[in-house]
Amino acid sequence: MKILPRPDDKRRTQEEWINFFNTEKKPMISMLDVFQIVKENNTEAIEGMRKDFKDDWLVTSTRIIYDRDNLSAKIIHNADSTTRKPIEIEVKKIPFCNPTYLKDLLNEDVGLDYIRALINNKKATKEGITNFFVTLSGKKEKNIRFWTPSQSSRGDKQVRSVGLYFDSFDGFDVVGDGWFDGYGLSRGVIISSAKQTKFFSNKAIFDIEEETITIPMKKTLIKEIEKKQSKKEKVKISWDLKVKLK
Repeated sequence: MKILPRPDDKRRTQEEWINFFNTEKKPMISMLDVFQIVKENNTEAIEGMRKDFKDDWLVTSTRIIYDRDNLSAKIIHNADSTTRKPIEIEVKKIPFCNPTYLKDLLNEDVGLDYIRALINNKKATKEGITNFFVTLSGKKEKNIRFWTPSQSSRGDKQVRSVGLYFDSFDGFDVVGDGWFDGYGLSRGVIISSAKQTKFFSNKAIFDIEEETITIPMKKTLIKEIEKKQSKKEKVKISWDLKVKLK
């Protein structure tokens, strides 16, 4: 993945940036892209983002739509993009952070679930998440903070954008309470052709990346399998694999 230079130094809202990059027919950077850039150890791109964090907010295309009545929310990556398919993730509870430090947030199951949704990685470990944000920011774990709105504030304004920046206290902030009309900097990205990770055979889906196999079954077969499982019997499924996994 390659991060593009700033198109200009103009500050725009998330909505304005999305429209800008849609017009340019380029993907706008999302939290998923930020995660991938660090995963690839793209030091040049990381340094470029750190300059953005210092100069202003880095506005991503990741959006949070909070529920008015409870702490649940929907996280949307590539929001309103015409160049990439938006990814929606339902989150049962996003805790109120005003702010909450990374270590404390990770000690809560709901905090871990929230951060996993921010990077769209259900299997991310606490250690892996910590390394990601430390590598991204160049800051110590104790100086990384998260912000989310209170319940009453969510009722007043449900739609928020996710932004990243260096604060004036030598810290790094991950903002999930940015006003939808908040201004900041942003960038486009270039994504290389994705390696094929999914293969299909007799309507089953073999996902190498997720290490899962999804097999469609009739209700009668499901009941038969459940019956054998209750008796602790082995279940044998014959399969005619039509593709070769590499």
